[in-house]
Amino acid sequence: MTPLAIVFGSSRTKDRRHLQAAEELGRRLVQAGYQVGSGGYTAIMDAVSKGAYEAGGRVIAYTTDEFPDAPVTRWCHEERRTPDLHLRIQRMLTEGDAFIAMWGGIGTVAEVAMAWNVGQFTMERGQAARPFVLLGDHWPRFLACLKATTEIGSKLLRYPVPVETPEAAVRVLEQGRA
Repeated sequence: MTPLAIVFGSSRTKDRRHLQAAEELGRRLVQAGYQVGSGGYTAIMDAVSKGAYEAGGRVIAYTTDEFPDAPVTRWCHEERRTPDLHLRIQRMLTEGDAFIAMWGGIGTVAEVAMAWNVGQFTMERGQAARPFVLLGDHWPRFLACLKATTEIGSKLLRYPVPVETPEAAVRVLEQGRA
């Protein structure tokens, strides 16, 4: 069965740097043997879907009834719709084999927090957590802020792997799959 990489990211950014990285990530994920899933809307979600779709990969859009007028990316093979955001995130976390977070807003932060928390519970049961990557040069500052302002321990702070390039993100996923 082909593994599924879920990508979290902005539905609003117009920054070409982030959009180009997302498109490259989608392409590289397919080349590494992954299906690609995302929230299925615009901006980063659309770009990662386009990159994966054009590379010949299977693309899944995880959408929600909470955004009835939001345009769904045309770069998908399947839309998996849920009634609300909570179920959308839960479904992505349940179905995904690996997670990558890119540039985003509060929705991306919520997805990151939930993926991180699921990983924590998995590790506390003595099991290997699914690969979790934070892609972009902004994430180390985010992690430093969390370290300074929360009780998150150093072991848990090392769970999400911060990287700066799509190539490095895929490399982390491949190492976690080995």
